[in-house]
Amino acid sequence: MEPKPKPNWKFWKKKKSSKPSTSALPTPAPTLVVAATSATAIAASAAPVETNSTISPVILDNQTTQHTLVSTEANSTSNPPERHAPPSHPHVSKTEAWLSRATLFLTFTKSVAEGVGLTPLKAACEGVVTLLEAVQTVQDNRSAWNELVLAIKAHLNTFKRQLGQVGISDILEEVESSLRDPIEEYFNDVTDLLANILAESGITEADIKTNKLTISILVQRIGTTKLEAGVINDYRLRLQTAQSKIMQSLLLYIASSVGNSKDDAVLAKLQFTKPSNISRPRECVKGTRTDILSECKEWSVNEDTPNILWIKGHPGGGKSAIASSLVNELGIKKKRLGSSFFFQRQNATTMTTPALWRTVAYDLARHPTIRKTLATRMKKEEIDLETPNIDVLFQQLIQDSLTKVEDIPIEQSPIVVIDALDECGGLEGQRAKDRKDLIRTLDSWSQLPRNFKLIVTSREESDITRLFSRTQPHTIELSTGEKTDAQSKEDIQSFLRIEFQTIAERYPESLSADWPGSKIIEDLAVKAGGLFIWASTAIKLVEAGEPEEQLKQALSGKGTGDMNGLYVQVINTSFPSPSVQVVQNLLSVVGTVIVAKEPLRLSAVAQLLSIAKSAAEHICTGLQSVMESREELRFRHQSFVDFLLDPGSDASNFSISLGKAHEALASRCLKIMRDELRFNIGNIESSYTLNDEIPGLESRLEKCISPHLLYASRFWTTHLEEVSPSPEVLEDVRYFLRNQFLFWLEVISLHQLVNGGVVILLVLLKWLKRRGLEDLIALASDMPKFITHFNTLIPQSVPHIYLSALPFVSEESWIAKEYGHRYPNTVKIEQGGDRKWSGSLNILSGHSEGVLSVAWSTDGRRVLSGSYDNTVRMWDAETGQQHVSSLEGHDSRVRAMAFSPDGRWVVSGSSDKTLRIWDVETGQQYGSSLEDHHGQVQSVAFSPDGRRIVSGSFDKTVRIWDVETGQQHGPSLVGHDGWVQSVAFSPDGRRIVSGSSDNTVRIWDVETGRQHGPSFKGHDGWVQSVAFSPDGRRIVSGSSDHTVRIWDVETGRQHGPSLEGHNGWFQSVAFSPDGRRIVSGSEDKTVWIWDVETGKKHGPSLEGHNGWVQSVVFSPDGQRIVSGSEDKTVRIWDVEAGQQHGPSLGGHDGLVSSVAFSPDGRRIVSGSYDKTVQIWDLKTGQQHGPSLEGHDGWVQSIAFSPDGRRIVSGSSDKTVRIWDVETGQQHGPSLEGHNDLVQSVAFSPDGRRIVSGSSDHTVRIWNVETGRQHGLSLEGHDGLISSVAFSPDGRWIVSGSYDKTVQIWDVEAGRQHGSSLEGHDGWVQSVAFSTDGRRIVSGSYDKTVRIWDVETGRQHGPSLEGHDGWVQSVAFSPDGRRIVSGSYDNTVRIWDAETGRQHGSSLEGHNGCVQSVAFSPDSRRIASASDDKTVRIWDVQHAPLLEMSFNKASSLLNASRMTDGWIRGANSERLFWVAPHLQMGLFPPFQTLFIGQYIQTRLDMSKFVHGAAWTQVRGDWAEASA
Repeated sequence: MEPKPKPNWKFWKKKKSSKPSTSALPTPAPTLVVAATSATAIAASAAPVETNSTISPVILDNQTTQHTLVSTEANSTSNPPERHAPPSHPHVSKTEAWLSRATLFLTFTKSVAEGVGLTPLKAACEGVVTLLEAVQTVQDNRSAWNELVLAIKAHLNTFKRQLGQVGISDILEEVESSLRDPIEEYFNDVTDLLANILAESGITEADIKTNKLTISILVQRIGTTKLEAGVINDYRLRLQTAQSKIMQSLLLYIASSVGNSKDDAVLAKLQFTKPSNISRPRECVKGTRTDILSECKEWSVNEDTPNILWIKGHPGGGKSAIASSLVNELGIKKKRLGSSFFFQRQNATTMTTPALWRTVAYDLARHPTIRKTLATRMKKEEIDLETPNIDVLFQQLIQDSLTKVEDIPIEQSPIVVIDALDECGGLEGQRAKDRKDLIRTLDSWSQLPRNFKLIVTSREESDITRLFSRTQPHTIELSTGEKTDAQSKEDIQSFLRIEFQTIAERYPESLSADWPGSKIIEDLAVKAGGLFIWASTAIKLVEAGEPEEQLKQALSGKGTGDMNGLYVQVINTSFPSPSVQVVQNLLSVVGTVIVAKEPLRLSAVAQLLSIAKSAAEHICTGLQSVMESREELRFRHQSFVDFLLDPGSDASNFSISLGKAHEALASRCLKIMRDELRFNIGNIESSYTLNDEIPGLESRLEKCISPHLLYASRFWTTHLEEVSPSPEVLEDVRYFLRNQFLFWLEVISLHQLVNGGVVILLVLLKWLKRRGLEDLIALASDMPKFITHFNTLIPQSVPHIYLSALPFVSEESWIAKEYGHRYPNTVKIEQGGDRKWSGSLNILSGHSEGVLSVAWSTDGRRVLSGSYDNTVRMWDAETGQQHVSSLEGHDSRVRAMAFSPDGRWVVSGSSDKTLRIWDVETGQQYGSSLEDHHGQVQSVAFSPDGRRIVSGSFDKTVRIWDVETGQQHGPSLVGHDGWVQSVAFSPDGRRIVSGSSDNTVRIWDVETGRQHGPSFKGHDGWVQSVAFSPDGRRIVSGSSDHTVRIWDVETGRQHGPSLEGHNGWFQSVAFSPDGRRIVSGSEDKTVWIWDVETGKKHGPSLEGHNGWVQSVVFSPDGQRIVSGSEDKTVRIWDVEAGQQHGPSLGGHDGLVSSVAFSPDGRRIVSGSYDKTVQIWDLKTGQQHGPSLEGHDGWVQSIAFSPDGRRIVSGSSDKTVRIWDVETGQQHGPSLEGHNDLVQSVAFSPDGRRIVSGSSDHTVRIWNVETGRQHGLSLEGHDGLISSVAFSPDGRWIVSGSYDKTVQIWDVEAGRQHGSSLEGHDGWVQSVAFSTDGRRIVSGSYDKTVRIWDVETGRQHGPSLEGHDGWVQSVAFSPDGRRIVSGSYDNTVRIWDAETGRQHGSSLEGHNGCVQSVAFSPDSRRIASASDDKTVRIWDVQHAPLLEMSFNKASSLLNASRMTDGWIRGANSERLFWVAPHLQMGLFPPFQTLFIGQYIQTRLDMSKFVHGAAWTQVRGDWAEASA
């Protein structure tokens, strides 16, 4: 007989998926839902009737291991199940044995899982054990098999689904193969066994699904089942194996749990440190507000309702109490994932929108998936918690995290409560940036799936109403006043009854338990008019004094919901007959609490107001019913503030004037600073120690800087800007400016408030200008410049405000004049330094990534910036404060933007291929995005009439758009063969210019859409930026070929030579409004200004950015420039102030590749990558004659003729040229013949011949007079010839090559002399003969210098080692005793030619590779040329620095070196700091002359104090001032 075919039970075994299904879990730990049936239900089903039982879920979480089994069967009873004797069938006993083994296995596994905290496995085991116990209980009742099978099937499916749930799946992901798979293997084994049992019984899937089994059929089939012992044993072995695997994998889970614990430290950064005075509002009294709470709970589990619930109402309506109750009622953070945040107006500076979303994110991280997502991204620094871009913060912390758990069931989904939205932003209310940020993120929340719930409570203010009119939330309005419903009245009565009972308990002898009786309570509830705050305040009033008397005062108010009347009673009761002083104190205290920029403690308020602490405490005690004063002072409800600010209120005597309150605080802040600011306020012992290196700095600051002084230092101008100046205030401001500015900077430095310090001073300056206070404006104007100028130093060190900032301040500044003489014991600038402030006026920081584009508004008041962070920001050009919130909506980096001519609109173009138009005032997007480009939008511009926009894109097209309709105007302008990098309208709006990566500039006719004339060609690289001149006659273009070109619009020809000088791509160019200048920004991190007519650079580079300068533009008045950089900052520059500085000798615009002394030692010649040769007078330091120009490529090498009358130069243009020193003219034609770069040239000793070495691997000899090549080329090297030189007798030539060899050539024979000199492990970069011709020195990329014997061809002595970089240049001294080498490590070293030892210390000062070195004819000086565009002359005979008055301090500087701008002593101690723009021109030890376009600075350190002596910086002046 054939065996029965087994039914297909695949519906139990779902295909294993690499991506588990998601069904999220409640927090704080995953919850497992187990479908089961009770033993009672199973027993009850023994009756011979068909059953229809519903299986209820069992919730098992990490809080408890107890399980509850509930049957929902209609006919079930509570009778205990009837137990039967074990069946006599053999297969039943085998099944029983298997069930027993499985029970033991599961029980054991459960205990292990419990031990290591593996909640999912533990809960699953508990559920299966329960089922198996039920099977054993009713195993004789065969009629229960059908229901049992359904129950087990439901459990197994649930078990597998739960293992794949979001959260659990993420926890198991790291041990996927070792933990998840064994558990699923167990699942499959159980499934297989049950399938076999049922198959052997002949029960089919259809039988189960259709419920066609009768009891008799089921009993008959199971009774005839024959499950072989071998099958049972097979499953037993499989389960044992599964047990072993699970045990091993549990150990891995422990390791995974440890890993999760490490996330705690990362996620702790999310935590918002809540002020100590902030606590959650009181909840509703039990039994009150039940209807509202019920509606909220119903909404919270309804997926068909909007995901935002808005509870709105008048002040005092109980919104906060409801919000607080909902936290408990909804089980937030206990039973349900969620968070809560309660805004308070008086804590507006700390209870901010970023604090809200960081708090929410931290609470949501209780869910494993969100936890892992946030922790991973924070570890990778993909989340910037400090970004001011709130939309990015919301997306990273909230939106991205929640999208990981989108399928979470509604009953378990996250819910967030935000209370008092209207109090966000403090007194500024709707005008506050923080409030606008929050409104925008709430709008974003509305676009999340509906199962992510948000509850918001607030007043019905206009901006909030506009928000919710768009998002359409579920709304609950709290009725007050005449509209108060019966339920609200009953709730208030319940609240009053409970509170009065508490009061009565304190007076057991005089007040009855039901005092004051139901009638009075009802009257009070009517007077409350639905306002819980009225009832609460009335209770506080009664508590504040004798109950009966106070109650009468509460009842005496007028009308319903009369908060003003009640507040009048509070004040009159607390201060029945106040003196003038008490009234003044009350107004002062209350006014201070209202206008203070952060919460203050009572002691700080007393100090700020200069009143006795007891007087302040008397006021706070009297107002205890409306003000909390245990820690920071705060009002219990905003309605009291509204009452005080209302001049028409019934308590007009106590009405607060915000202006007077600000004036009082401004005055007191100035007085406090006058009294408490002092020199070295932090008692810092040594100038060598930076602020963050001071032990116990925080505790030290608490002792040295009082809370009220810190408040005054931070907020004095915030209060000052709200008032008109009184004589007293003006005198205090004048005293601060002339005496305390540096002391104030100490506080700012120690508390890391430097960036805010600039804003504080700019607010002051704006206040002074508005009032025409000219005598103070000059000094005040210098102060933000001082901070900006030293913005990297001031946050680091307080002592160096005096030692490093003040000495280097602009000598013409008012700060130098006012403060310089008071601190005489510093370094003194003997020569050079800054004569004016640097051009940087302000640094605007806020973007979280690089800035790609900047623009000015047409009125010059605002600046725009677009960034890699996907946002556009608008700034106040004067104060540097951000204007409105970021303009956000782009899905990728903002590459370009522009203001409309009328300043009302902003257009932005992005890598997301769209353009967006924004309303400047509201910050909202205007209309839909413009979306026809197929590549990222690189450039945008408005037409002069503001009606059209032009855009250029990576799709190689230019498009014109109609602003009103948002539609494209005409067809796309097509013609470029590469990306369109830049576009601009002509001043008359008739033409458009475009620049492209196809290296061309094109002009288009706006109306016809056709190209106007031929393309402008000339650039050898991408055209990165284009612009029209103001008169429309010229176009400027900047390119990756390192040039700027000016074009004539009509002829299409280039106007004048190319503008060259930047060491990187020109990223951006723009004309000045008068058309006379051009500004350029480059990847070399600098901004340059050019004169249009001369084509020359106008003044020095504007330096300060630490990344590529991506965008530059002039202000409308031409006096300022704004630049945006990849360093994430926007800088504003003063055009004229940038045209400083001290004595600069001019110099090369490119790296200096070669340098040589004249034979008489009176001059030097230098060659540069700027294609010029320059001659310098060593005595005067001035350039001798004009630059020698003619080469079309880099000048690689130069040399003087022996008689000093001529100079030879070799260039990358493949030519050698000879120049007349006196006339500066080229002597004869160029010497041409080389097929590649000429790397090196030299004169023969008799001056009749020139030798040249080239990248074409040849050495050539030239006749000076005829200009013809002498003989054949000398060939033999296998690499480019890097260096050549004649022997002193002119018979030999030495050459060094990239083939790592040195070769000697016979001049007359034209052949190599002897074998190649081999030994270097890298390219030979430089060679030279000794003066006696017996030796050769070579320098190599192997970082060594080697000396060779000419006759033997062997190396003489060991290699000279010490350089940390390639040796670029070497030379013998004329006396043959020393060798000089210059290296890629930026140093010059001198070696003893006999011993091979280094002579003295390295000569340091260059900021780039030293390309060339040379000895003077008398061997006393060395010239070095560098990539840093400078030439330096060093005195090698005397240790002290020549011509410098160091006196006893000379040895200090001689032993010093510079790192990161710090001049360090012999022990690396920080002596003083030098600003970047002065570092290059600072004379180091042994340097006697400097040639370069930098400010030359010589220092006198004779009085310089440092280290522990730094406090003596004030000298005798300190004693005199004391």
